[in-house]
Amino acid sequence: MKSRLTEILVSIILVVSVFASACCICAPDREPAGFSIPKADIIYQALNNQLSNSGTGIVESNNLIGFVNADGSGNKFIKLKYRAFTPVFSIDAGGIFFRSFTSEPYDLLPGGGETVFLSDSGIYRDCGDYDDGFSFPVKDTGYVLVSNGVDIELMDMTTCKVIKRLVEIPDELPWVKSVDSAYPSSSGKSMVFTETYRSPWHHVIYITDFETGNVNEVLQGGYNASFSPDDQRIAYLGNDGIYVANADGSANKLIVRIDLGNPYFASLDPYPFWSPDGKTLIYHKCIVADCIDRNLSDYSIFKVDVNSGVEQKIIDGGLYPVWIK
Repeated sequence: MKSRLTEILVSIILVVSVFASACCICAPDREPAGFSIPKADIIYQALNNQLSNSGTGIVESNNLIGFVNADGSGNKFIKLKYRAFTPVFSIDAGGIFFRSFTSEPYDLLPGGGETVFLSDSGIYRDCGDYDDGFSFPVKDTGYVLVSNGVDIELMDMTTCKVIKRLVEIPDELPWVKSVDSAYPSSSGKSMVFTETYRSPWHHVIYITDFETGNVNEVLQGGYNASFSPDDQRIAYLGNDGIYVANADGSANKLIVRIDLGNPYFASLDPYPFWSPDGKTLIYHKCIVADCIDRNLSDYSIFKVDVNSGVEQKIIDGGLYPVWIK
């Protein structure tokens, strides 16, 4: 009798355990109930602290994302389960795309990692490994541009499935050149992107049409380009600062001068982004004489009037600001 009772109890425990395990597997990875994304003009990469790693000056990268208005008011943070790099908010998707890499606790940018989507309700979705890449939503399309530094792909926001490969560098060439940035047009029909060539070292900006696949060279010597809201101009980084040019590469103009240091160690170079009205650019830059230590406190977020060139600081301690559109 005891033996039979024991068998029944063991069977019940096993069934409960299997059911519990299945529920854990099926349950979505999420933030606690009540999670919400703050309302603001700008989203940016922030850190919890500036802890030095064994005196190297490299800060401990934690899991804060910052939100601030363009006038510097309303600065707020959300703390996530995962370290968050280069966050981008998408109104179409209703959440944040960011990069994360769990095995590198000491860096301001990951050496690889995943593209992660976090919905406004706090549910996470892993969109796959994209080393040295980026993620930018394509307005009004339900798609997002993703890259691993070699290819640029168009991905469905809702399923994280690749729709189309837009740029592909052959396997034998990654050490010769790489894709370093891409930004979709407001029309959702094209993108501006940069290829970096390492022998000799130089950058080239291109614009490609999503439908036809046509690729046109815009200009050489610039990178980290983004379209203006009307798609008629681009802002980009040159060797001595931030420039604005027509989308065909003509009428180049230096808007704000920035000391970028050694181009071979440009992982924290700014990425200028346009305001929704096309009058202002936002970006981060180093505010001390020597930024080799790469402490977050050495970087601040600025804005500049495109017409007048007047520059204003928005907030201290932030990287990679992007307008929330």
